[in-house]
Amino acid sequence: MKKVFIVSNDKFYQNNNGFFNSNKNTYTIINSISRFCKVYLIARKTKFRQKFYMNLNNVSLFEIQKLFNKTNEIKNSKILIISLTPFNFFICLILKILGAKKKNFYLFLRSDGFEEYKIKFGKLGYLTYWLMLNILKDKLNILSCSRSLTGNFKFKLLFPSEINDKWLSKRIIRKKKYIKIPKLLYMGRFREEKGYLSLINIYKKLDYKSHLTMIGNDQKYLKKKDYPNNANIKVLGQVTDDNNLIKHYDKCDILILPSYIEAYPQVILESLSRLKPIIIFNEIKYLKKTFKFGLFNCDRDEKSLELTIEKIINNYQNIQKKILKEKIFTQKSFFLNMKKIFEF
Repeated sequence: MKKVFIVSNDKFYQNNNGFFNSNKNTYTIINSISRFCKVYLIARKTKFRQKFYMNLNNVSLFEIQKLFNKTNEIKNSKILIISLTPFNFFICLILKILGAKKKNFYLFLRSDGFEEYKIKFGKLGYLTYWLMLNILKDKLNILSCSRSLTGNFKFKLLFPSEINDKWLSKRIIRKKKYIKIPKLLYMGRFREEKGYLSLINIYKKLDYKSHLTMIGNDQKYLKKKDYPNNANIKVLGQVTDDNNLIKHYDKCDILILPSYIEAYPQVILESLSRLKPIIIFNEIKYLKKTFKFGLFNCDRDEKSLELTIEKIINNYQNIQKKILKEKIFTQKSFFLNMKKIFEF
């Protein structure tokens, strides 16, 4: 069986039942490879159990110091780096020193790290990311799930997906022509670059009567005493089960994605698979080049958001019919593309 080294900045918890981590997309990527190969997973470990259970065969957590005993495998095996972070950058340098070949070496960028680091850490973050990428870009092959990455470098498009047959079954076009009180949904992490605080502040100023449900994984918002002080905002913890996720999408009318930067958001795939329109703010309106139907952009203020909600609600059935035409990239397609790239 072929061997692949995978490097992830995510934290992993392991017991006799399997692996647990906090990022479902990471699980999907690892699963796409472990189906065909033995995976050496180099990642950060944690003593705390994470949300996503990973029932993976052919995967073992690999300690960094043991890399020095695997030089022959490193020279002859495929290597995948999931996202560029200081931890992953450090592992990349070790792997190159130990003989990793460019033809076998891949970096998968799941977001525009330039803008993400700038939002988180300011100009120093932008400069740090620029430095890491420029040191590595000629030493490996870059994969990206975004057509709009900052910088002038070559990359190959690769769209990850967690959408299976379950997401595409029993899809219903709403029969009622008028929605009296729209149900809005935020689905994602509660982090600064995701714009969730901006959404809360804007929503509090809305005159348009509606309900907002926010589902995510942040310690600050898991405690009721820290919930937004608004009767129309409901905050829930992270949901990991597909059946429950589908139920939340089916209950809502519109998904709101308030991020300042995105590449290929899984929540858009999930929402479109359930025929639900999505509102984005203008900072990420470039996503409309990838998703032809179902996305509506507006300014980051309450007046523009109100007008956009009203526009969608007044034309809801026709919008759903157009979303049906959208080609949904599935998990099966992603697995096939990974198999082709890594030549399994």
